[in-house]
Amino acid sequence: MVKSLSRRLLPPALAWGFTLWCAVASAAELPVVKACGHHDYPPWNWERGNRIVGACAEVTRRAIERLGYRVDLSYVGPWKRCQAMVASGEVDVNICSFRNAEREAYSVFAEPRMGQNRIAIFVRKPQAAQRRFDGWSDLKGLRAGLVLGVSMGKEFDDFLEQNTRIERVVSVRQTLSMLALDRVDFAPFGWEAGLIEVERNGLGGQVVPLAQPALVGELYVSVSRKSPLAARVQEIGAYFARPEYRVELDALLDEYHRLYLDGARLPEADRARGR
Repeated sequence: MVKSLSRRLLPPALAWGFTLWCAVASAAELPVVKACGHHDYPPWNWERGNRIVGACAEVTRRAIERLGYRVDLSYVGPWKRCQAMVASGEVDVNICSFRNAEREAYSVFAEPRMGQNRIAIFVRKPQAAQRRFDGWSDLKGLRAGLVLGVSMGKEFDDFLEQNTRIERVVSVRQTLSMLALDRVDFAPFGWEAGLIEVERNGLGGQVVPLAQPALVGELYVSVSRKSPLAARVQEIGAYFARPEYRVELDALLDEYHRLYLDGARLPEADRARGR
């Protein structure tokens, strides 16, 4: 009806504008799902322009919006606050995280996983050839640098808590800086995200990942148990079960890797913000 009216009564330019307005109005009427993710974990997700962007953000948006919702990825605060807001029901969706008992208590996880993340052990470059790492036991007694609120799975979290001396900070940049300054011995972090941050912060000659990953973690989209969307978590998971999904995710990771570094090479303002 709207299309017919616009064609018969309005000039072409106005008709196009009217049709666009109708499309925007229609989208605005969709139920809104609030989603959040880690503020500093490229290319998976990070904060940019007061929004969370990245591969996790994009695939989660696609998986949910096909069900008839509009996903709001406005930045709600650092990673720890994001998780607290999912637990309280203020935010509906955690777009990308490891699975652990604490998160399972307040959220429902979409199956299958949305991705896999290799956790690398980053060390100072002079130590890379000297430090033996065949398994977790080689980390016992060392100083570990971790980002507040970050989980790498219950088993590895528990091992680090019980066997290493942990220094926690609010950003990956701070963790890597502590490592370069010999204030910690190692920093476990996602392989892709860690390499991006090393390059972005000019630490390529100082910090490197060891060849052997500590583990390969599974990343999930999860929905707050207090959200009405929890009833549709299986439908969200169906998006990740498609045969073509793996290729789609790999392409998005490559795309957001480039986008992040392109943006990060622009002014020094981002660094001044302590990201």
